[in-house]
Amino acid sequence: MKKQITVHTAGWIYAFIHFSVDAACFYFLFSRLDASPAWWALAMLYDALAFVPQAFFGLLADRFPKINFGLAGCVFVLVALVLPFDIPALLIISLGNALAHIGGAQHTLCGADGKIAPCGIYVSGGSFGVITGQLLGVSDFCGLLLPVGFIVLSVVLSVVVSKAHRVSVSSAEGFDITSNIPIAVIIFLAFVSVAARSFVGYAIPSDWNNGTAQKILLYCAMGGGKLFGGILCDKIGYRKTTFISLVVALPFLLFGNTFMVLSLIGVGLFSMTMPVTVGILVSKFPQNPCFAFGITTAALFAGTFPAFFIRPEGLLWHQITVFVLSAVAAVCINLSLKKGK
Repeated sequence: MKKQITVHTAGWIYAFIHFSVDAACFYFLFSRLDASPAWWALAMLYDALAFVPQAFFGLLADRFPKINFGLAGCVFVLVALVLPFDIPALLIISLGNALAHIGGAQHTLCGADGKIAPCGIYVSGGSFGVITGQLLGVSDFCGLLLPVGFIVLSVVLSVVVSKAHRVSVSSAEGFDITSNIPIAVIIFLAFVSVAARSFVGYAIPSDWNNGTAQKILLYCAMGGGKLFGGILCDKIGYRKTTFISLVVALPFLLFGNTFMVLSLIGVGLFSMTMPVTVGILVSKFPQNPCFAFGITTAALFAGTFPAFFIRPEGLLWHQITVFVLSAVAAVCINLSLKKGK
């Protein structure tokens, strides 16, 4: 019998796959569709198809755990990159992104024994992929070569993981962290928390973010926060991690408008709540962890959607929005968590 890799190793491998898929998707958006007068509508369609169906695909993954969703997602993305028809390619690459996300959730939640760090590691790769794809999309550097290369390597890695980290039963036992309030209330609280956090990402005052280097640092802070959020949850608990993420981060977010370092610290801390909400939902759906993960991505879209139409104007409104929505997220998470967690 071949030696199986650990769930943490699967997390690191899927962090690269997540990086590659998001890099390819944003390369597509910024290179193929950037000249379209309907770019924002197409970007919104991409977000909707990439995030909302993940709950459905998650249910399929929980029901049929031997299907390699990560591989399917990578193949979809690869086909879309070389397909010459923009709108069909957009639909395919969006659904490919959704499938690949579920593959990562499957291999980082099933068999994790209550540890959320592998999922945090995996999800962190997306932030680095988004900024890489944007930069590749607006430059002439390598053209399709690099995005396609990333995805081809990810196809290979997804096959390797499926063989070296077998998931025969969709189960994520050990995430006993939620309070005893009804499951429908837990779903609602987690959904609101994620949506609030998602919209806050567009409301953080950041006058300093006016160049490529600053944008790279911003996305690195986001990715780093998700990674360390999962590790902290396992080390010090979910409630303490939430306090650091949503309370300690506030002054950095509110008053870092013209101070890049302060703002980046706040963004990193604020991003640490992602593994918290995933853990809360998986705790309620131990036999359907991929579905639980999909609920959080649908909530991400729910928070992103208003930002296509409404954004706070002026520093004061930015600060008010960040403060209020952070408070809402903190209350929702604290109500969801079991005492001592």
